Amino acid sequence: MIEFLRGRLAHRQPARLVIDVGGVGMGVDVSLRTAELYPHEGETVEIITYLHVREEGLDLYGFQNAVEKAIFLKLLSVSGIGPRLALRILSAVAPHQLAQMIIGGDIRGLTALKGIGKKTAEVMVASLRASMTKLDLSAPVDGKPAVLDAGGEAARDAVMALITLGVKDANAQMAVQKALTNLGEKATTSQLITQALQEV
Repeated sequence: MIEFLRGRLAHRQPARLVIDVGGVGMGVDVSLRTAELYPHEGETVEIITYLHVREEGLDLYGFQNAVEKAIFLKLLSVSGIGPRLALRILSAVAPHQLAQMIIGGDIRGLTALKGIGKKTAEVMVASLRASMTKLDLSAPVDGKPAVLDAGGEAARDAVMALITLGVKDANAQMAVQKALTNLGEKATTSQLITQALQEV
């Protein structure tokens, strides 16, 4: 099993990275959110991976941290959700937020995700809720918040500011998400922090 890759980022597409590992170009499919963490071709990068084996061949998937990988694998255990749909879900919503939606039984929020119908959403909640509560959703990985929103750099800076103030990572992300909803994606970091502090 290929657990991670370390090498030079040779090529980057919106949802795919090609990493030069010792002269071999390894193609890794990733969520749109994870791809944003690797913007510069030519840099040395490291990424957690999962090798998906199927009759037609081997597919390698990459993740920003262990939480994203764990949630990806849990999604695969749900009937009707394959690797491509799982990545699409993780592109649309941050891993921590998805876990909170499942734990909270947010059927409406889950069905708003493209490719997820009501029946699948109900199965996700019923089959994954218990295991999601066991995940450590509080600690940021490598200092990078998992949330990558329409708010861009301002949202990421706001999350990091809240974490610096002692707010747990998952709570900080949820608060900034709510602030973005209230203020809009053009909100400044200062505005997001002020609003988010009212949510924690």
